[in-house]
Amino acid sequence: MKRRLVAAVLAVVMLGGCAAVPTKGTIRNGERQGLAPDLGGVGVEAKPPRANVGDMAIVSGFLEAMSDSQAYDVARQYMTPDAAGEWRPESQTVVYEQSADSLTRKAGGIQLTARKIATIGARGEWIPAKADEPADFFFKLKKIDGQLRVDSPPPGAYLGSNQVDLKLASRDLYFFNQSRDLLVPDQVWLPQNLPSGQAATQLVQELLKGPTSRLGNGVRSIAPPGTEVQVSVPVDLGVATVALNDAAASLRDQDRRLLAAQIVWTLNQLNLRAKITVGGAPLLPDDPEVLPFANFSPYDPQVPAGTATKLFGLLKQKPHRIVGLDGASDIAAQPLNAGPLALYKAQSLAVTLAGDAGAIVTADGKYLVYGKLDPGDKDVDQAKIELDGKTLPPSFDDQDNLWFLDRADSDHPRLRLRNHDGPLDVIDADFKGDTPVALRMAPDGVRVLLVMQAASTKQNYVQTATIQTAPDGKRRVLGAFRPLRLALTNITDAAWNKQGIIVIGSGGNASSARQAWLASPDGSSLQLLPGSSPDFVPQRVASNPNKDTLPVIQDDTGHIHWLSKDLIWVSPDPGDIQGPVEPTYPG
Repeated sequence: MKRRLVAAVLAVVMLGGCAAVPTKGTIRNGERQGLAPDLGGVGVEAKPPRANVGDMAIVSGFLEAMSDSQAYDVARQYMTPDAAGEWRPESQTVVYEQSADSLTRKAGGIQLTARKIATIGARGEWIPAKADEPADFFFKLKKIDGQLRVDSPPPGAYLGSNQVDLKLASRDLYFFNQSRDLLVPDQVWLPQNLPSGQAATQLVQELLKGPTSRLGNGVRSIAPPGTEVQVSVPVDLGVATVALNDAAASLRDQDRRLLAAQIVWTLNQLNLRAKITVGGAPLLPDDPEVLPFANFSPYDPQVPAGTATKLFGLLKQKPHRIVGLDGASDIAAQPLNAGPLALYKAQSLAVTLAGDAGAIVTADGKYLVYGKLDPGDKDVDQAKIELDGKTLPPSFDDQDNLWFLDRADSDHPRLRLRNHDGPLDVIDADFKGDTPVALRMAPDGVRVLLVMQAASTKQNYVQTATIQTAPDGKRRVLGAFRPLRLALTNITDAAWNKQGIIVIGSGGNASSARQAWLASPDGSSLQLLPGSSPDFVPQRVASNPNKDTLPVIQDDTGHIHWLSKDLIWVSPDPGDIQGPVEPTYPG
């Protein structure tokens, strides 16, 4: 077995005593690469305008004041009364690339010229800007009682890129998938550094509003319409008391538990425990007053089942189980010869999250074959589905539903679903002429990760989407497409990970070496995956959201390497596995 340690990672381990994969970064500029640098952002306390200052100072002070969502009243002091009355900063926040020459004088005011990085909507959704989309705005100035004031209300608030991590925090609101067995995170950006009571109140209020447009009707909120917090959410000794109004009183016992799971998981991000009441009585009368977080672990969106960490793969076009990644046994590829999948040569493989069944696309591309991996003496549930054209590697969700996309190289790619009990459904999907390259379902069966090839540029990009219900209530559709706008080229693959999304691509131009990157699910941050500068060229990645899953990379020669828990890249010796492996984790 070969072990290689990246020097930079070793330095982190030695200096810090431990190392963890960062979950966020401040790289939001398409020209920056690698780990996020210190952008020099300093949180500025909003101050009212000083008397008799010039035009540039007024606009600079206005921008500083509006960067703090807690100080919009101060920001309005920089405006004329009419402009202040029209301004709606809560409607959106425009994140722009701040530079020394962003502001210039023009007749009658100050011009902001900058590249837009993203728009944060009224619900806190991060929506990446299109390439070279401007954030330009002309601040008209007018004298009021002899003092210059801004007389043109901006379209929302403006926030410089070096202030994002100082002013805002990424949080998740938790809702349920359609089968109500897994929570689904809905990422939003909310004010940073609030007192714990205010932060808890805001999170619960946002949760009770329901999901954002990113998830839409693809998820379920258990809170009945009209459910609100009766008062603010006070916090005492790490316990947040959530007093719901009577709208939640009609919930049945099981639904009460699910609503509690949504609230407990959402507040857990603030390291708060929860006490939940409805009309003054406990929401869960048979549980402890302060609800233990462990009571709601079965709904973990990261799918804690140990089987999710088992690696499989195709070796010589046959399914195998790959063992030895954890060091507890020798590295080896064990053939799965007993199941129906072994009867065929395969070009791709997917495995259920339980690790007991799988599906292959046959080597000739004509069929999708489903069956148990080790059927033993049990009845074998088998299926053989005819395919049409190029078919992407399939994907399972936690309900053993099998998702697959054929006709990928046609004008109308077809996304289909084999339900766990057998029936086939077609999912409406319009890719607007772009070509799907990779499809990865999240375990919840709601969120979809796609690598796409743009028809206009022939370059690959990464986007997320959501399985939703059509307005007629009868069909499922793939919608809410969100391109991540990552500053990468030469993208070859992407997969869900416990920290977000792992993307294989180049951090510069097309001639730059491909590496493994870690992106946030909304595309707001991008950084190198620690340990991702080894002496091989990444091609594909195998990963899933389980917290104990070790990312596995297939290089451009077909050989695999995995990132151990101590951030060491491990590669099997040539004698361990005889030949190239196309790796896959359950999911």
